[in-house]
Amino acid sequence: MKKKVRFIVNPKSGSGIGKKFSEKLVKQNLDLTKFDYDIFVTKYAGHAIKIAQQSLIENVDIIAVAGGDGTQNEVGQMLLNKPIIMASIPTGSGNANARKMKIPIDVAKSIQLINTGKPLKIDALILNGQPFFMTAGIGYDAKVIEQFNKLPFRGVNAYLTGILTTVFSYKLPTFTIEIDNEKTIETEAFTVLATSTGQLGYNVEFTKNSVLNDGKFEVCIVRDFNKTRLPNLIYESFFGDIASQDIIETHRVNKILKVRANNIESIQMDGDYKGKTNYIEVTCQKQALNFLVDKDYEI
Repeated sequence: MKKKVRFIVNPKSGSGIGKKFSEKLVKQNLDLTKFDYDIFVTKYAGHAIKIAQQSLIENVDIIAVAGGDGTQNEVGQMLLNKPIIMASIPTGSGNANARKMKIPIDVAKSIQLINTGKPLKIDALILNGQPFFMTAGIGYDAKVIEQFNKLPFRGVNAYLTGILTTVFSYKLPTFTIEIDNEKTIETEAFTVLATSTGQLGYNVEFTKNSVLNDGKFEVCIVRDFNKTRLPNLIYESFFGDIASQDIIETHRVNKILKVRANNIESIQMDGDYKGKTNYIEVTCQKQALNFLVDKDYEI
């Protein structure tokens, strides 16, 4: 019996890059002797959630998300602890999910992966009750994404614009960070990140220690720095090893992370701005999502 693949396409991802996805590419690259398919195009924020909910009752085997990390987040949160496999067709800006799990940043090749790939169970982190799968942050990184959303263009240049327009004026909050109800850190910082992968997109990794299915995660604290170092830190982020820089402090979290800021701060989850708060609480659901990877992929 053929398996059913449902493509959920966000046409706005990557500022129109998602339009590179087409049914023609599906017909050319999906093994139609093994799979039937249909295609749903999202029309508004949150629409992918509703399509994923519908898919749960329609005997869909694989949901292939043609979009960025935000669209994959919407679908993934509906598939927690469900048998449906999520596949990535990375057409977003940063594509953190795809880069971490070695999914080709090419529509045709990522569709071909469906033919031969295998499911891998990955962890879901839960922030204030909402799932995410890569990285969430409170503070400056979320402020940059908030600014990013206001720009008329996308891509790495948009992120750099967000950084350069806010870094010199941003007033650092004081964070109280509690790890596993045992260790407490109080410090000024640019941002506090919770991550199961270390990946922020564009292959920028703030920690090399994350394992995405071990039931644990990391908290990264980005401390203040001399602004004259900014060009070097940007270079290290994209071409070097930002994780080894002295401005980043990383701790393993085994059970629960609690972070309180002295101000109301922006928050982001999987690269999407999610509003403002002064408190986040993060836990982990081990191996909660089936994610399609290459048959030779190993953690």
